[in-house]
Amino acid sequence: SKISCYTLTSVSNVVHDPTSLELNGLGEIALFTMGSSTYVIGAAYVDDGFEIIDISNPNSPTSVGRCDDDSSCDATKLKGVSNVAVATIGGTTYAIVLAFLDNAISIFDISTPSSPTQVANMVGTDANKLKRAYGLAVAEFGGKTYAVVVSNTQHSLALVDISTPSSPVYKDHITNSDCHPCHLNTAVSVAVATISGTTYAVVTAAGESPDGIAIIDISTDPTDLEYIGEIEDDADKELDGPNGVATTTINGKTYAIVVGQDDGISIIDISTPSSPAYVGEIEDDADKELEYGRDVEVATINGRTYAFVAAVDDDALAIIDITTPSSPVYVGEFEDDSNKGGCTASQVCLDGARGVVITTIGGDTYAVVTAYDDDGIEIIRVMG
Repeated sequence: SKISCYTLTSVSNVVHDPTSLELNGLGEIALFTMGSSTYVIGAAYVDDGFEIIDISNPNSPTSVGRCDDDSSCDATKLKGVSNVAVATIGGTTYAIVLAFLDNAISIFDISTPSSPTQVANMVGTDANKLKRAYGLAVAEFGGKTYAVVVSNTQHSLALVDISTPSSPVYKDHITNSDCHPCHLNTAVSVAVATISGTTYAVVTAAGESPDGIAIIDISTDPTDLEYIGEIEDDADKELDGPNGVATTTINGKTYAIVVGQDDGISIIDISTPSSPAYVGEIEDDADKELEYGRDVEVATINGRTYAFVAAVDDDALAIIDITTPSSPVYVGEFEDDSNKGGCTASQVCLDGARGVVITTIGGDTYAVVTAYDDDGIEIIRVMG
């Protein structure tokens, strides 16, 4: 297949209503399906909660459920919701929610999206390294489901067994000082990848000197996490202040895709986790929208692999073709309009773009982007 330039078209949005919705300070976002319906769940830092939105009809999304701290949903430990992920365990769909200000991880049964129910939470301590939890991923191996959590201030990665959602079990952690250093200073985001039967966590660390990513074996022994490798920033890389990270497999090799405050995108071959190799990049310029990439999502469209980047300072969504990892190509973008600091249904909600997920509905590809400063989500159709 050939490289395509894409046309991005706004089809709808959902904007904040302070009397009924939990969309103030939207950051991370997760996608899930239930039956024939497709939903997103957004983490609202300022509102201390989350919102569940049915996007099955992308032209007319509907908010269906929500929860905030100490609200009618009887939930606690949700102050400063910083991240959310979704997992199906035993046939039931759960949301795993991090609360940065409450130093906690919570698990919600969302199998009835209109009525999320908190089933457990675990509070961070100096011992368990869940304080100021920021990055989150779900990993499945050995017949169990785990939450992989990175702490911004404890400079750490922790593993929590959530296979029994009502009784999560803390397994182990690794900190920046465990291997002098472990390249986890000011850990921001985490993604997981399984390579040759072993599951690894890939962590971005924005407080290193130099900055970079760390790779940790989380599956060989979940009670004894092992630091495996790292790659550091230098004058030839775009890894200063790394934030968002995603993993993908292209032509049998596994890659980490990293975006951040270096205003670019980096592609790293992690097929040999102990020796990651920097293979490609694109830098921001006047013709691109990559300034402060906060989140990145990878999707395959028409046989080609693309990275979708939510750029905070450019208030935009950018698309990069990474089918040939050593030669990425910038192929499209969608920018916010001139209205800032809040939006209406007739405006574009991309001010402070923070999170992005990609889905296919009715044969079309859509990007759903959160906007921290606009307090809403934007649904964008992607057409080649």
